[in-house]
Amino acid sequence: MKFTIKSFLLCFSFMLVSMQMFGEEKECTTTEFVKREKKDKEFSLEGGASAKNNFVIQPTLNIGHHLGFAELNYAGNRYGNGLLLGMTLNLDYNVHDYISIGVYYGVAFKNYKDNNVAYLGQAVGARGAFHWWQLIDDKSDKDLFSEKLDFDFHAHLGAYILSYKDKALDSKTKKYGLNAGGGIGLRYYFVDHFGVAIEAGYEEASWGKIGFAIKI
Repeated sequence: MKFTIKSFLLCFSFMLVSMQMFGEEKECTTTEFVKREKKDKEFSLEGGASAKNNFVIQPTLNIGHHLGFAELNYAGNRYGNGLLLGMTLNLDYNVHDYISIGVYYGVAFKNYKDNNVAYLGQAVGARGAFHWWQLIDDKSDKDLFSEKLDFDFHAHLGAYILSYKDKALDSKTKKYGLNAGGGIGLRYYFVDHFGVAIEAGYEEASWGKIGFAIKI
């Protein structure tokens, strides 16, 4: 009888200890789960959409055209406005998860057949960007997919080179001046190193840009 009671007490004690151990293991808040999931992602991915030492090559087509503070008047006509054929190339390097710096080159051109004028507008300089989406994701308990998605605020400063050639008079005119502005950008990476890029605002040589982001 004593042996049976002792055996029962021993088994009961073992059950209580086991239930307590498994119960503690199951206790996990949503916040802890998300943090653990984020930590796992950091080890499984080569780097987030915005991460220190990222180098991004971004070729884009321009939407609209402007050259900052340039006056585009010649012989009483305005040139260089509207939907000109143009593109911008940005080279950005992340000095921090939230900060990137880089250089840009933008160009647009058009032949005005009515006035026999060839227009060429170029912009070159440097820019910096604040990648606020990565910051919010790091400080938030939610997963905001910052390994693929990146929003930023950016600003640029440089110079414009404006030239137009009057073919009828065989004369060329060039102007130089300050080019500055800024806007907001979006990048989405389908895979670790390739995605799409969209930017809008008072951009380097346009009101908007759409193209590709190549992360190396």
